[in-house]
Amino acid sequence: MAEQREGTITVRSDLHDYMEQIDQYTAQLPLVIREQMRQALYREYESDYEAQESLCREMLEKLPGNPDVLSMLGRCLLSQGRFPEAQQYLEEALDAGDSDQNTVISLAQAYHAQQQYKKAAALLEKIDPPESYHPFFYTVYGDCVENLGQKERAREIFRKEITRWEETREVSSVDILDGCFVRALYLGALTAAVGLTVDIGVYKRFLTTVEMDAKMQKKLAQNISYLSTALPVRTFRIPFRSLVKEVEEQGYLLNSEQYYIIENAYRSVESYEYHEDNAVSAMMESFLSAESRVATAGDEEQDVNDKLTALSYEWYMTRYIENHGEELLYVAEKYPHTYVRVVTYLDQLQMLGPEGMRNAILDKLETFDEIKVPRDALEAGMEEAYQKALRRKKEPVYLTEGSVTYKRSGKKILPNDPCPCGSGKKYKKCHGRK
Repeated sequence: MAEQREGTITVRSDLHDYMEQIDQYTAQLPLVIREQMRQALYREYESDYEAQESLCREMLEKLPGNPDVLSMLGRCLLSQGRFPEAQQYLEEALDAGDSDQNTVISLAQAYHAQQQYKKAAALLEKIDPPESYHPFFYTVYGDCVENLGQKERAREIFRKEITRWEETREVSSVDILDGCFVRALYLGALTAAVGLTVDIGVYKRFLTTVEMDAKMQKKLAQNISYLSTALPVRTFRIPFRSLVKEVEEQGYLLNSEQYYIIENAYRSVESYEYHEDNAVSAMMESFLSAESRVATAGDEEQDVNDKLTALSYEWYMTRYIENHGEELLYVAEKYPHTYVRVVTYLDQLQMLGPEGMRNAILDKLETFDEIKVPRDALEAGMEEAYQKALRRKKEPVYLTEGSVTYKRSGKKILPNDPCPCGSGKKYKKCHGRK
């Protein structure tokens, strides 16, 4: 498979082919720097950027202001993460008359790395579509446009990388193409794009073409988790669920540490659905939400406050279920993945009985240093808190679905709420970090 490279030499399949390209390129350069340029390009091939930089600086001493050397030095510094320096030399190369698209793209990458998104996007817009394929063109361009708040346009840009794959079935980098897929899907969800279902189908086809090794399994799980943050958009839930089902049925995550993400994803969808379901009371909703904070496979961390909240709602439910058993049966039938999380609790409740379960929960609460009241006061406080929780109603939350704002019944995701991706972490410690 051909490997795409940034810079003047853009495509190589092996060292022999690459060296032939070097010979063709350097034959056009002044003799005084020809051999050093050959060596510098070979060092770039080997990712030996320190040696490449040294050769570039030697060439600049011989030919100050040479645009080819300035461009190479800029790319070299870019590869080392020295973005301001890279920007300086790449700008000098363009001022010196270098019109090569790879110099422009490299400069845009330097701008992008320094969060100068408007400058980077303006450069890339001028050469879109590029004369020849460059692996970072659409990823950098799309990210800049997204950061400028233009979600629909950014999706279209990421989609161009996908279209190239659809037309040629050529993959220069699985990571780059996979990244464009997940960004296009996410932005398509946020904007309620008409072609979102089609894009999900294309992504499914892409997954059938890649080797599902441990690295790709981890990336796929991360993608599912990331996409789950777009679930507040109602129109995305059916396509998302179809993607998760495909991953499950194809066994992509079997024998993987990330397999738990499948159940978490189903529960994520259900959490938004029961938030909006008038047949699920605020009490039941809060209980299910509290139980979701219990540490899951893949994440053993659990905040003390989350543990106390879960135990409190477990205590409340020993009282609530006595008169609302039919609601629990409804949840079991309509939200099976969520219901599974509370089965252990319900088994214990059936075995101990309501009174025994309440006492068992009080025993656990007394082990927390945060609980500093006598047993009688604790029990009275739990009863008082239960009565308040019983009177609580679902609060409406305004969400955006594409360009339409609507009002739904359900809780806003607060920093200390469980992350909707199903990781078991608080929102602020997971996707809420953004």
